Amino acid sequence: MKKIITLFFYLISLSFIIFSLKFIPHIPNRYLPMLELLPFVLMFISIILGIKFNRSQLIYVTSLFSLVYIYFFFFLEYGQNQQQLILNSMTILISINVALISLYSERGLITLIGLSRFLIIALQIIGVSWLIYTKHPEWNHFVNQTIFPALQIKLLFFSQVALLSVLVSVFITSISCVYHSNPFRTAILASMCLVLYAITFPTKDITSISILFSFSLLLPLLTLINVSYRMAYLDELTDLPGRRALNETMNKLGSQYVIAMLDVDHFKKFNDTYGHDAGDDVLRLLGNRLKSITGGGKPFRYGGEEFTVVFSGMNLSEASEHLEKLRKNVADNKFALRKQERRKKNKRSSKKHNQRSVKVTISIGYAEQNDKAKTPEKVLKLSDKALYRAKKKGRNCISK
Repeated sequence: MKKIITLFFYLISLSFIIFSLKFIPHIPNRYLPMLELLPFVLMFISIILGIKFNRSQLIYVTSLFSLVYIYFFFFLEYGQNQQQLILNSMTILISINVALISLYSERGLITLIGLSRFLIIALQIIGVSWLIYTKHPEWNHFVNQTIFPALQIKLLFFSQVALLSVLVSVFITSISCVYHSNPFRTAILASMCLVLYAITFPTKDITSISILFSFSLLLPLLTLINVSYRMAYLDELTDLPGRRALNETMNKLGSQYVIAMLDVDHFKKFNDTYGHDAGDDVLRLLGNRLKSITGGGKPFRYGGEEFTVVFSGMNLSEASEHLEKLRKNVADNKFALRKQERRKKNKRSSKKHNQRSVKVTISIGYAEQNDKAKTPEKVLKLSDKALYRAKKKGRNCISK
């Protein structure tokens, strides 16, 4: 579902970007120089953030697209034959590089692999620079006729070889996006489409080109910011907000609220029986149940098998109804285990433990603000003590 939503988002974004080009004639002339320089500003920001977060992929793709824009910005006035040769060469290089980036794993900047990737870019710059400054019309004509024969489709600027490289790159990158479920790879694919759109319809309107390249640099940058936010605030296993988000939420609470602490009963024994992978599955499924908690409660993963739920503007009696409903929902439903994660301890217990699904229960402790606990931190400690009382009462219950 997330992959479909991500794909839909980028399709809408691409449609909006291309549609926005229609409004260029209505932009006041005094703003046009700013739009033309915007890709350079985004390039600078992306490289700084890439260095800050040690993201070589962001710097790699930013450098790649920025170099193409530099050509459009400074060298677009070259002769037609030479321009065709350069743009077809750039198309092939972009396609190859994007396909390779989609297969790369993040290895950082100051590593042998990271530095070698930038060396590859440097070699490509030398090659394209030679094409730009070479003064051999016969060579350009020979390459255009033999290596880059024109594609007989008027709507496309690509040669046959360039179009083939684009199709192969899109195929490889799309497979990588689906297999790895990496939003950064999807952003790179969308950015490449924008860059190729600018190359496919070469024009001297640098403003239109600057808008396309601005968005092509902005998409990976926004993806990095989003991924960094998720790493800082969301728990990777359960996709619930983590401790940092909980602390910020507690700082914003008003005068009436309820904080609940809950955890999985006998979780250590469960891990010993079925394995830690099965335990992770249970935590992940429990996280999904917590997302649908009623009453407007906000769930958080506190740590380990412990979770926190915050009810803002609610008292104990009101919150208890929703917490009891959650407890009953977990206790009455089974959690499916993947076959490879079921563990057989011995022949005597294998039949019992090699089942398709298991039942788990949770214990819940909850508390509200009072004279003895006037801050959310103290209320959280009260709810933790209430959780301990629920454990003593026999587990699979709620306690205040």
